[in-house]
Amino acid sequence: MDPHELLHQFADRLRALAQDAVEGLVHQLPTLGDEPSAAGTVLAGRLLAVHDRLPAGNPLVELVREALGDLKAGSAVRLHGWRRAPQAPIGVALVLTGPSGAAAGRAVLGVSPGGPVFDIVVTPGAALTLPPTVTGPWRAEAAIASPGGWDTTFGPGTPPTTPGGTATIRLTRTGRLAAGMTDGPGISVNGLAVAVTAAPDAPPAVEIELRELNAAVLPRALAKLVGAGESSPLAGGSEPVTVTARADRDNGLRFTRTGTLRVPLPLRLNTPGVRTRGAALELTLDGGEPRLAVSVSVTAALPGLPLRASLDRAGIDLPVVFSPERLGIDPHRLGELFPDGVGTELTLPPVSGGGVVRRTDDTGYAGLISIDLSVLQIQAVAVFRPPAKGAPTSFLVLLSAAFPAPGVQLGLGFALDAVGGLVGVNRRVDVTALRQLVGDGNADRVLFPDHAVERAAEIIGSLGSAYPVASGRLLVGPVVRLTWGGRIVSLSGALILELPAPVRAVLIGRLLVGLPDPVVPLIRLQASVLGRIDPGVPVVELLVSLAGSWIVGLAVRGEMYLLVRGGRQPEFVLSAGGFHPRYTRPAQVPALRRLQVDLAPGNGFGLRMEAYFAVTSNAVMFGGEVQLDATIAGCGVQGWLGLDALFVFDPVFAFAVHVRAGVAVRAFGRRLAGVGLDFTLEGPAPWHAFGTGSISVLFWDVELDFDIRWGSPPAVAQPGGRDPLGPVREALGRSKSWVAERPAAERTALTFTPAAVERLARGDVVHPDATLRVSQEVIPLGVPLSRFERRPVPVQKWTIKEVTLGTPRPARGLPSLPERFVPGEFFDLTEDQQLSTPAFVSHAGGVRVGTDGVGLGPGHRVADGYETGYEPPLPTRQFSHWPGLFRHESVLSRSTAERLRRWRTPLAAVRVRPPTLSVVGAHDLSPLLQDVSLVNATADAWEAVREQLDDPRAAVQLVESWEQRA
Repeated sequence: MDPHELLHQFADRLRALAQDAVEGLVHQLPTLGDEPSAAGTVLAGRLLAVHDRLPAGNPLVELVREALGDLKAGSAVRLHGWRRAPQAPIGVALVLTGPSGAAAGRAVLGVSPGGPVFDIVVTPGAALTLPPTVTGPWRAEAAIASPGGWDTTFGPGTPPTTPGGTATIRLTRTGRLAAGMTDGPGISVNGLAVAVTAAPDAPPAVEIELRELNAAVLPRALAKLVGAGESSPLAGGSEPVTVTARADRDNGLRFTRTGTLRVPLPLRLNTPGVRTRGAALELTLDGGEPRLAVSVSVTAALPGLPLRASLDRAGIDLPVVFSPERLGIDPHRLGELFPDGVGTELTLPPVSGGGVVRRTDDTGYAGLISIDLSVLQIQAVAVFRPPAKGAPTSFLVLLSAAFPAPGVQLGLGFALDAVGGLVGVNRRVDVTALRQLVGDGNADRVLFPDHAVERAAEIIGSLGSAYPVASGRLLVGPVVRLTWGGRIVSLSGALILELPAPVRAVLIGRLLVGLPDPVVPLIRLQASVLGRIDPGVPVVELLVSLAGSWIVGLAVRGEMYLLVRGGRQPEFVLSAGGFHPRYTRPAQVPALRRLQVDLAPGNGFGLRMEAYFAVTSNAVMFGGEVQLDATIAGCGVQGWLGLDALFVFDPVFAFAVHVRAGVAVRAFGRRLAGVGLDFTLEGPAPWHAFGTGSISVLFWDVELDFDIRWGSPPAVAQPGGRDPLGPVREALGRSKSWVAERPAAERTALTFTPAAVERLARGDVVHPDATLRVSQEVIPLGVPLSRFERRPVPVQKWTIKEVTLGTPRPARGLPSLPERFVPGEFFDLTEDQQLSTPAFVSHAGGVRVGTDGVGLGPGHRVADGYETGYEPPLPTRQFSHWPGLFRHESVLSRSTAERLRRWRTPLAAVRVRPPTLSVVGAHDLSPLLQDVSLVNATADAWEAVREQLDDPRAAVQLVESWEQRA
C-alpha cells in the first residue's frame, strides 16, 4: 500500500466530514455582520461577528466541543462567521486571540463550504499561546507565532504553500479507550494524543500517538483451549506498547521509527501446541475503506496427530469510520482479518510434506508445495497475478526435484543432487533485487530453498521481487545442484534467459562447503554468485558474496566483483573487497563489503582483519586494516594498523599511500597512554608527505603535524612541441574517415538484388539515400583543449566551419558525430576528477552531410504506380487466389515522389570536386582533403534486377520492365 494513497483516502473522508459539519453549523448561525475589531487588519471584511456557543453537530463538532468546551465568552478560542471573499459563501472560523485582545494578534482557521476550503490567517507580529485547557478527559494547548504574518489557503486544487510561521497544536485524551469485545478479540489504549505542527522549513504534519496499546487476538476462552492462558499475549496479556503514526504531504501516512504502514507488536507465544511468528499493527485500505488491523502469524500442532497448520497475518479488523454519525473506530463492525497465507505440514512416513497458499503484496496469489516421497523430494512454487491497472496476466513457476543421498552418481565423487527449472510469462529479471539477495547470502531462496513451508513468506516475496511483472517478457531457465564428497561441497546454479529481444542472460549460483561434516560443520564457506550478460550494451557482470560463512564460529564476510562493459560508457572493474575510500565508483557499480575475518570475537578479546584489492580502467588500489581489542572490564590494550594505497595511470602516473597505526592502554574505560601515527605520501611529481603523530600519557597529550613537499611538476610543453595538426592531417587523409552511410531505415520500396547488395557491401556503389560521414578520433571538436597526448599544450579549440558537397553549407546546422575520447588526454584534471571522471567521454568528432540538393546526370524516370503482371497474359486483368495457376505473378510498388529523381541510368554519377572542410582552429585543413565520388547505386541495382527478369526460378518477377514505363 502506498503511504500517499492512504493519506489521500483519509484526507478525502475528513474533508467530506468537515464539509458536512460546516454546512450544518452555517444553517444554525444567525445573520452575522462584520466583526468590528477586525477593521483595519488583514481580517477586515472576512471575519464576521462572534457566535455565542458551539451548536450541536456531527462527531467532528462534538470532538471540538469536548476538547475546547462550548467556546463561550471569556474563552481564548471563539466561534465566528467567515467569508473568505466578497461573494464567497459564508463559513465558520475558530479564532484564537491573545490575552490582551485583538491588539496582541489573532490566529484564524476558517472553513468555507464547497470543497471545503480551509483558510489560515495569522496577523503580523502575533505570538499566541493557548494555556492548557482541560475539558473532561481532553486537554488542549497551542502556540502560534508569525512575525511577518501568515495567510494561506488549503483545499482541492490549491498548490502547496510554505507556512508563514510556526504553529503547534496538541490535543491529549486520558483514560482507557477500547474497541471490540471485553474478553477479546479487541484492542485498547490508555490515552491518545494528536499533535499538529507547521514550520517554514518543514511541511505541515499530524502525529497521532496511541499510548499503552494492548491487543487481544483470541478470546480468553479460546486462548485457554489452545493452552495459551489468560496471561498469553494472544489473549491480551502482552506488555503495552506506544505507537505513533505521522502524516505529511511529502511522506504520506506511516508509522514513525519504521517508515512503513506496519509496526511490530510484542506478541510472543511459544507453547507445546501454539507458537507465534510475529505480530503487527497495520494501516491499509480494504475496498477503498481505511482499516486498522492487528495481525499475527501462528503455527499450531494438533495433539496426537502428525499435522501442523500455520496462518500468516491473521487477526482482527478494526474499521475506521468517517461518517456524520460516528468518527473513529466502530466496535460493532469488528471483523476477522482473513489470513494472507494458510499452510499445512504432514509428517507421516514414508510420505511427508506440506503446502502454503497466500496473497502477495501486488494483489496476486502464490502457492508452495513440498512433498517428500522418500525416493524423491518434489517442490514447486508458483506466483500468479491477474490483470490489474493495465498490467497483463503474469505467472512464475519454480519447479525442483531433489534425490535422496548420495544423489545420482556421476563419477569422480560428483553427484547430481537436484534438478529443476523456472518459467515466467510477462515477467523480467530485476538485477538490483537479485544483487541484494546475493549480498545478504539468500540466493538459495530462488534456487533450492530448504524448509520451504516454514519460509514460504520470504521465498515467495524474494521470487516476486527478483522477477517482477513486465509486459511482453518471458523467462526460462534450468536449475541444477551438484555435490561432491558426500555433500561436503554443494554447487547450485540457475541460468535464466529473458526473452525476446533484447535477450539477456542471468546466472545465479551458490557454492557451499561444509567441513568436516556438512550437517554440523566447523567450517562453512558459502559463496553466492550473480552473473549477468547483456549483449545489447554489451556488458558482462559478476558478483560473489561470502555472506553466511564462518570458520570455527568466526565470521567470514566480503564481496568480489567483475565488470566488463562496452558501448558508449566502456568500463573495466575487478575488485575484491571494495575500493579506495577516495575512489568514486563508476556508474552502476555497487558498493562492496570488505573481505573481513573476525578472530575470537567477544569475551574481552577480539582481532578483526579486513582487506581489499581493485583494478579499474585507470587505477589500481589495495589496502586493509587490523584491529585488536584485548580488554576485560574496560582494562586492556587496543591497537590498529591500516593501509590504503592508490595508483593512477591516466592521464599521468601518480600514487597516494595512507598509513595509520596506533596502540592505547586503557583502564576502567579511560585511556592511560597511547601512541598514534597517521601518514600520507603522494607523488611522484611533486612529492608530498603529510600527517600527524601523537603521544598521550594520562592527561598529557602531544601532537606533531608535518607537511613536506619537494620536487616539481613536469615542465609544460613549449609551443614548438607536438602539435595536433599533424595527427589530424593524417587522420583526415585516411579513406575510412570519409564514409558514405547507408540509411538505417529505407524510405523507398526499392528492393536490391543479391548482386546489388554485394556491390553495396564492397563499396563499389552507394545507396541513393546515402549520407556522407566525415569523422576523426584524434581531437574532440568544439571544446577547449589544454592537453594533447597527455602532455600540456596551449589552450585551443577546433571547430568545423563549413562543408562543401555540391553547394557550401555551414557546419553549425549539420548533425555532429559523437566519438569517445579519454578525458585525461585533452583536459587538465584534478586528482579527485581523475578518480571520479569516466574512462571515456563523448564529444563531437565530425559531422554528417546529406546528398540532398546534389545535381544528377541525365536519365529517364521510372513509373510511379503499382502494377501487377501475369504470365501468360490474360485477356483482362485478373487476380487469382489459387497458387500455381500462373507461372509468374508479381507486384511492383512505387517510391515517393521526392525520391523519383534518384532513379537514373548506369551513366549517372555524383561527383564533388573538390570537397572542402574548413576548420577554425590552429590551422586550415582545406588543402588536406581529397576528391570524393559518390556513384548512384540505383541504376546498377536495376541492371541486376533486369538480369533476373528471365530467371524462371525467381520468386518475384517484374513483367513490364522499367524502360517500357519511361
